[in-house]
Amino acid sequence: MKKLLTLLVAALSAVVLFAFTGCADDPRGETTDKIENEYSICYAFTATNDVLEMDENTSLKDYMDALKEDGKLDFNGSESDYGFYVTEILGVGSVYVSSTDNSYAGYDWYVYTTLTTLDGVIYSSDETFVFNGLTLYKAAYGVSGLPCVDGESYAFVFKYAETNW
Repeated sequence: MKKLLTLLVAALSAVVLFAFTGCADDPRGETTDKIENEYSICYAFTATNDVLEMDENTSLKDYMDALKEDGKLDFNGSESDYGFYVTEILGVGSVYVSSTDNSYAGYDWYVYTTLTTLDGVIYSSDETFVFNGLTLYKAAYGVSGLPCVDGESYAFVFKYAETNW
């Protein structure tokens, strides 16, 4: 039994190491498993025209697609009435803890960015965290509606949340 448990732990460790190493080789993306305030971050980058020639209509989803085509970001999701809903990044998907007709608790993906306003539109909330000395703000828009701007930084954060409605 002890050998089986040791093998299982080793196998899981290898899977986790592989998942978080996959995009760490990309100089535009960095991974880590913990940052302050108990957030777990999977992937962070600064947008550049080297990956995708951006214009005023380029969304974060467009940039994500370009990163995926280049083999630098693996993600899954689905289109909805509100845009693209990210369900998985680097093999890590949502984890439901509890759900009722008017509440939800679990781990999900959230976007944080240095883009706060653009052309008079507020794209981020006041919720922040600091990653490698850079303050990022929780996006108020999803990946389809959030502009991707050259020089701005973006992070996909996997964290626990409780919501009531």
